[in-house]
Amino acid sequence: MKKALKLSVFLMIANVTSAPSAQAADCAQTCVEVRREGGELVITARRDPVRTIRKVPSATPTPTPVRSSTRVIKRAPRPSLSDQIREVLPEGRFEALPRYGALINEPLLIRSYGCSAFVKTLPILDTSIELRLHPRIEWLWGDGQREFWGGNALRGAHIYSRAGRYRIQMRCHWEGRFRTPHSPWALIPHGITSTFVMDTELFRARVFFTQ
Repeated sequence: MKKALKLSVFLMIANVTSAPSAQAADCAQTCVEVRREGGELVITARRDPVRTIRKVPSATPTPTPVRSSTRVIKRAPRPSLSDQIREVLPEGRFEALPRYGALINEPLLIRSYGCSAFVKTLPILDTSIELRLHPRIEWLWGDGQREFWGGNALRGAHIYSRAGRYRIQMRCHWEGRFRTPHSPWALIPHGITSTFVMDTELFRARVFFTQ
């Protein structure tokens, strides 16, 4: 099992060779973007270089200069800094009781772990981002039935009517919001889902007749 939380931080330096755009000017401080990518939460921060405005002196009559060879030194553009965090959501699991010998027409007890609300603050570039996430748990019982658990429900039960092997899926659909110290709360994109699978087998109860 992977750790409860893992995050990989990538620091990238990219040279800016084109003229600064309006978006780049808006990121003279630090811009933070949160998006979904392959079921993961991807946080990107960018800070562009600040342009210095040179003052143009007023035109004054000057004598005709004598041409001479000069050397022009080109200054390399300052790099734009970008920092990216891929937040792997809590690794969850669940267990079914009884573990062995579960019977049809009797409740199969379910307990889930890890798929619960959490709050976290992550440093990125020269700022930080606060995440508030909560899940909505979807159960696919393998017999054609589906069920949703809301809030912090971690326990439940399901009754099977036919003997056999079933594949149970627990899907955690994450929702929430984020903010930086200088921005209001914003919604995290929908579609971030963690899936956990377990197989179980159900049996018929044996009936014994005694005199």
